[in-house]
Amino acid sequence: MSENKIKSLAGAGMLGTAAIWGIAFVVVKNSLDTVPPTYMLAFRFTIAAVLLALICAKRLQGLKKHTVKEGAVLGCWLFFSYLLQTIGCQYTTAGKNAFLTSAYVVLVPFLYWLLSKKRPDSFCIAAAFFAIAGIGLLSLQGDMSVNRGDILTLICAVGFALHMIYIDRYTEQDDPVVLTVLQLAFAALFSWLLSPLVDGGLPTDIFRPDVIGSMLYLGIFSTMLAFLLQNVCQKYTSPNTASLLLSTESVFGVLFSALLLGERMTPRMMIGCGLLFFAVLLSETKLSFLSKVFACFFPDSYMDSAYDIDYERFYQEGYRGLLFDIDNTLVPHGKPADARSVQLFERLRKIGFESCLLSNNHLERVQSFHGSIGGHFIEDAHKPSTANYIRAMELMDTDRDTTLFIGDQIFTDIYGAKRAGIRSILVKPIHPKEEIQIILKRYLEKIVLHFYKEQEGENIR
Repeated sequence: MSENKIKSLAGAGMLGTAAIWGIAFVVVKNSLDTVPPTYMLAFRFTIAAVLLALICAKRLQGLKKHTVKEGAVLGCWLFFSYLLQTIGCQYTTAGKNAFLTSAYVVLVPFLYWLLSKKRPDSFCIAAAFFAIAGIGLLSLQGDMSVNRGDILTLICAVGFALHMIYIDRYTEQDDPVVLTVLQLAFAALFSWLLSPLVDGGLPTDIFRPDVIGSMLYLGIFSTMLAFLLQNVCQKYTSPNTASLLLSTESVFGVLFSALLLGERMTPRMMIGCGLLFFAVLLSETKLSFLSKVFACFFPDSYMDSAYDIDYERFYQEGYRGLLFDIDNTLVPHGKPADARSVQLFERLRKIGFESCLLSNNHLERVQSFHGSIGGHFIEDAHKPSTANYIRAMELMDTDRDTTLFIGDQIFTDIYGAKRAGIRSILVKPIHPKEEIQIILKRYLEKIVLHFYKEQEGENIR
């Protein structure tokens, strides 16, 4: 199976986990009236651990000490996080509980960076904040006050983030199924040890049919199946992406509420769903599909400077005419021709090139620069309009196949050359001082350059 297909299946498994957890918020909120928090955790973790251990008994043979230790660490973080979340749910609304829990989406990239020294890319960081905004629109209703339930839930979010990071670390070497059994068993052990101390005796209503049904759902689906899916699928995804996919539990919670309970989807909720969808898309694809959208702005080559280009090689390849932008391509903006630029054009003439300055600047500026270097020039060229690219080729007596353009701006120089069918070389601006309208365009150019570099990879010089 291809790597991309495996990653797609892993992503689908993460979304399945989020759907299961989306329903669980309703089940937990309804069950807390009957079953205290620690006993609820004890039952759900015990059911999950026992069933999964029976199903995967062969995998548990020959357990190693370090694997048991890793399972204990995961179980500790799991129990700690769920305990605070479940207790917090008693003192705050289910919506705020879901929203604040999902703060781990923002925390994971930064905690992962802190612990592994692997910096998350800008897409993952941006996606995290889009996700948290979407979760907020979905979940937060009424006042935005903070109570002790909210504080406990925020602390639990830190625990969930660390739990996810340790899963990523441990599943690199160990069987994720075995780790799932062990973490559930240790979480169950911690729950039973604390239950009498925190919540007193065993609740008498635990054997009611509706309570048994709720505990079985939480144990089998929301715990055993969900954490098995998470541990297995996270082996093939990054913690940052996994956290975003799992954060869609808020979306599923809202959708299931609308389908099963008849709750209405408000415009605000739909916007929240849209933001979460965009966050997942941003993290999973890095918006790589935009490469096709921006391809019309991509240069054929990207160089540090017009003075670093191997012009002799291009002459050998059959190129005979060179079009140059002036400002920040050959000299800083508004500066006269210097010794370096004069020497360059003398060299080009010796090689055998015809040249033409193609600038959007006014006549006085272009004519003044041209006086020092010779050749042809066209001022007020209205780049990226193609008319003066064609006119320049007529002046040099060249055509599209024998002409090369060199410039520093994507949306004028390079885009115009692409439209005219001329090979183009983008060079880095010589000096940061530029007119305000150019400075603003540079920010947009950075986006285009990101996708260009992603596409070209090692071919970029």
